[in-house]
Amino acid sequence: MEAEVQVGKYTLESLTTGMYSDPMIVYREYIQNSVDSLENAVQQGIIDHSSMRIDIIVSEENSRISIRDNGTGIRSSEARATLMNVGNSKKRNANNRGFRGIGRLGGMSYCDTLIFYTSFEGENCKSVISFDCKKLKKLLVPGQYEDLSLSDVLGEITTIEVLPEKKEKHYFVVEMENVSGSTDLLNIDAAKSYISQVAPLPYKTRQFIYISQLKEFLKGNGYDLEEFPVFVGEEETDLEPVYKPNKSRFRSDRNKKTVDEISSMEYFDVTVDGELYALGWYGNCGWYGFLSDRELSGFRVRKGNILIGDSRTLNGIFKESRFNGWTQGEIFIVTDKLVPNARRDDFEQNEAYYQFIDALSSGVAINIARAIREASQTRNDPSAKVLKEVDKKISEATAIISEGFNSSVDKEKLVEEMETTVEKLKKTKVKDELAPRKEELRQKLEDTVEQVASSNNYKINKISSGIDKKSKNVLKTVSDILSKKLSKFLVDEIIDEIIATIKANTAIPINDTCKP
Repeated sequence: MEAEVQVGKYTLESLTTGMYSDPMIVYREYIQNSVDSLENAVQQGIIDHSSMRIDIIVSEENSRISIRDNGTGIRSSEARATLMNVGNSKKRNANNRGFRGIGRLGGMSYCDTLIFYTSFEGENCKSVISFDCKKLKKLLVPGQYEDLSLSDVLGEITTIEVLPEKKEKHYFVVEMENVSGSTDLLNIDAAKSYISQVAPLPYKTRQFIYISQLKEFLKGNGYDLEEFPVFVGEEETDLEPVYKPNKSRFRSDRNKKTVDEISSMEYFDVTVDGELYALGWYGNCGWYGFLSDRELSGFRVRKGNILIGDSRTLNGIFKESRFNGWTQGEIFIVTDKLVPNARRDDFEQNEAYYQFIDALSSGVAINIARAIREASQTRNDPSAKVLKEVDKKISEATAIISEGFNSSVDKEKLVEEMETTVEKLKKTKVKDELAPRKEELRQKLEDTVEQVASSNNYKINKISSGIDKKSKNVLKTVSDILSKKLSKFLVDEIIDEIIATIKANTAIPINDTCKP
């Protein structure tokens, strides 16, 4: 008779500390599980998109981290099997971001106690599963408790309770208690920075003006960008939304810290043997050097809008790897042939992966390298600078048309600026080799002026609920007055804040729906 196969206790260490050597990764693992749960809740009609929410409390004072969502939660009859299974998940990678059944263990290495609270709508109870991580460390000391299997260890450190709960409640909460102070997990600024780069967050309107344009490109190619609201704070009363870090205006060349900005967006697709693998974008700019803000530098590869790897993952597609650090952009994977590896620091090295990298190397990487060299060559040519400014003005105006005007005053100002730019372009003398480019920009510029003049897309019109017609007219009047008195940047900030506040007041706060 063959001996029974046993899984040793040290496997657990390999799947926690060994798998997630960077402590910050636990934020990504729990956020992606929350995102899957929120999507399921929307699909089942439990909540709508506007009610989705993930709250993260990072309390250095109490050495505690809490991550909670108002997704489906887990049925009490399934909680034990789901949360105590190791590397055995019912999720499939085609539909879910977290699918290996390992990530939920990530927090064990960095706290004394890991607790899961969960409730499923329609049940009058909640499940509480607690892991004694301090005891776990003792059980995993080499040379001691050698007769224990992985299953034995989990049994020793786990307690399970089923407690009363309101039937309408649905949530999942992760609590990490007595979090290790030797990591950055309790550094709220470091946590926000990491989450902003990794999580499937919305962009911040007033710092990245190409949002609507980007989404139109993605949607036009069959890809709906999935965004989820994540709020971070030191306690419940100071939770604030976190956004992706992308910026239209930034600094580059680490020594000189030159002010640079995106003059236009470059969109592209990655197609292999006729099959769409990915969609992407990068910002055309002055290409002065490495982006000073490391949250921005480098292509970011995303699947399900969650980051795979980091800012250096695509260094290898460039002949000069430093050029990746000069680039601000994203690549959204749309094919299931590219599968994130267990650590999610890259993809499984299959044939599709190598074809994907080859396509990037022979396509977008060459285009960026060419743009960097051309920018260097034309930097001292006054006429080339004018053409670049015109291209930037066209791109900015197109983005504003998509995003919406703050007011009629803003629209009139933009028309005047565009007409001034037309006259400047006409008077600019260029070298013969730039003449076709000048004519192309002239036509695009005049077309854009007409689009601006005929557009009636105002931000206020995008408020579909929470405000009546009379109040909306008052807001339009206020917007006109503000636009006459203040800079566009300040008006952008005020109008965006008003719209965000109105929308937030029509959504159901997470604290009312999923607080255990």
